[in-house]
Amino acid sequence: MLHYDSVRPDLYQTTDQAIDYFLKNGHEEIGFIGGTYFDRNDQVDLQDSRERRFRYRLEEIGKLNEDYIFTQRGFSFQTGKDLMEKAIKELGDDLPTAFFVASDPIALGCLQILKYKGIKVPDRVSLSGINNNKISRYISPQLTTFDIDRQVLVSNAMEMLIERIVHCRTYRKKLFLETKLIVRDSTLS
Repeated sequence: MLHYDSVRPDLYQTTDQAIDYFLKNGHEEIGFIGGTYFDRNDQVDLQDSRERRFRYRLEEIGKLNEDYIFTQRGFSFQTGKDLMEKAIKELGDDLPTAFFVASDPIALGCLQILKYKGIKVPDRVSLSGINNNKISRYISPQLTTFDIDRQVLVSNAMEMLIERIVHCRTYRKKLFLETKLIVRDSTLS
């Protein structure tokens, strides 16, 4: 069995915080747009942890609407365009008032389609992404997102590597780091 250390953003905490933020700001209808991963061994698409947590939390509070969840393979700008087009086509005027989007590139694709279709952000639909990509603050409207502190990720990974090499640690460590919500213009607050 392969044993390795890992340092990752806490995507469950991020998902919970996004949902709480939307609820606090009056959104009762919250959707999810995200990607899936392809498992080459089983030839199937695997659900991402953000989607899994989103489903769990909204089910827990009685607000899960399966019609508001849109996923496909990949985490790209094109993924966002495709999925927002699909959401608009399938839901029409019944779009949720907010979408939690699994990554900034997907969210940017969503924003482009919403703008093209004349759907006002954040007046009609609020969006939140993850990653705090540099472009997120320069688009219009600026994207609300969760910052992943890459320097902290790297420094913790280096510390764990040193423990393995210098101190001969033989057990595996997994470290999950918090993300920070950066509120911008793509959400009502």
